[in-house]
Amino acid sequence: MNVQYRTDNTHAHQTISIDITSNTSHVFKLLGTTTGIKQWFPELSFEEEREGSRLVFDLGNGQYEYFNITSYEPNNHIAFTWAEGNVDFILEDKGDTITLTFKESLPYMFQAIAKDFTGWYFQIQSVKKLAETGQPLSKSDFDFESKSKEVEESLK
Repeated sequence: MNVQYRTDNTHAHQTISIDITSNTSHVFKLLGTTTGIKQWFPELSFEEEREGSRLVFDLGNGQYEYFNITSYEPNNHIAFTWAEGNVDFILEDKGDTITLTFKESLPYMFQAIAKDFTGWYFQIQSVKKLAETGQPLSKSDFDFESKSKEVEESLK
C-alpha cells in the first residue's frame, strides 16, 4: 500500500494505492453497488448506481447526508462529493491483481480532516480484505487514534 498526503493553499489531499488480488468486476461491485458498499461501509447506499445520482450516508436517528455521484464508469472509476470535498476510486486491471487508487480532497474548513482521512484509510484496507477473503476488516483491529495522530503530523 502506498499512502501520500499533501496540502496546497486551500485543501488537504490523501492518495492511497493498494493492490488487491481479485478481478475488476468483483472490486467494482464492492465499490459501486449498494449491496457491495454496505459490506464495508454499512452507513452508505446508492439512490441509483449511476452518474448524476446520489450516495446516501445514514447518520442514524433518521438523519441523512447526500453526496453527488460525479462519475460512474463500471469497472473503472467512481467519484462523488464528500462533505465539502471530493472522493475518487480508480481501478486498474493488472492481470492477477487490481490496483485501487483512492483520492480524497478536503478544504481546510472541514473540521476533522485527519479523522476523515483515517476513516478512509481503514475503509480502503477493509475493501482489500473483503475482496480477498470475503470478510471486511474489523474496526476493533484498527488503532484509529494512533493513525489519526500520524495523519495530523503528515499534514503539518
